[in-house]
Amino acid sequence: MKAHDNAHKLIQWLREHQPATVSQIAANGVMNSRDASDAVQYGVRHGVLERVKRPGASAAARVQYRLTGKALPILKNAPAPSFDGLLDAWGIARTPPRLGVRTARKIELAD
Repeated sequence: MKAHDNAHKLIQWLREHQPATVSQIAANGVMNSRDASDAVQYGVRHGVLERVKRPGASAAARVQYRLTGKALPILKNAPAPSFDGLLDAWGIARTPPRLGVRTARKIELAD
């Protein structure tokens, strides 16, 4: 989801540059103004960002956004967790090794 990814990118940037307006986000090259606006709306909707209104400021600087401290929700269609990384870290083979057999026996029933 593009809005979720952009909101994550925006949160990373806001940790060092908050509060900021949508135009400041776009001017700093974080993302274009349309994506910044969508990311801000997504963040506000999920409680990750809050609006700070500055009375008497110009229209472009009247509303700023800052972090609330809440985390972004986890996407439901995100890939399922996998144990492959743990298996590799622990040195456990994903497929069992083929063990050699000394002799093979074949049993046939006779009539």
